[in-house]
Amino acid sequence: MDHDLQYSEARNKAIAHIGIAVSSSGKIRDFLSEKGYDSEVIEEVIDQLIEDKYVDDRRYARKILRSRSGAKAEGRIKLQARLEEAGISGDIIREVLSDDEYADENTILDVISDRYPPQSFSTDPKEVKKELAKAIRYLESRGYPASLALASFRKILDDVE
Repeated sequence: MDHDLQYSEARNKAIAHIGIAVSSSGKIRDFLSEKGYDSEVIEEVIDQLIEDKYVDDRRYARKILRSRSGAKAEGRIKLQARLEEAGISGDIIREVLSDDEYADENTILDVISDRYPPQSFSTDPKEVKKELAKAIRYLESRGYPASLALASFRKILDDVE
């Protein structure tokens, strides 16, 4: 197939794949690669889609970050992995995650306040210890260090007293 025809076909398939949503260059690159297009054609199509605003890695990264906020918040390391998996470049990942809004110290408080209101813990000291250990394991699964989780619970308790 000649280059111009392949380019036109690949661009049309990419636009149809994107639809009305925003997508990342990495996702489109993977999609077109799976369809068997040459890497040169893929890069030309992606460059044109970026210019035409069909592909916007920053906007796509922010969309992912918005979806992982509040009770669904995750630590920066987990967010970084999620953005890398979405095909976002390292430069853009560093840029969007540099915002203090995504600092672990800030986002962990959202998770704790949504998932663990003060009245959710037992009054029995042995039970509180078990519940706290379970809560810290949960926060670790969200990408937060155990030390930050414990310090955040302490901060919240200090603020309540």
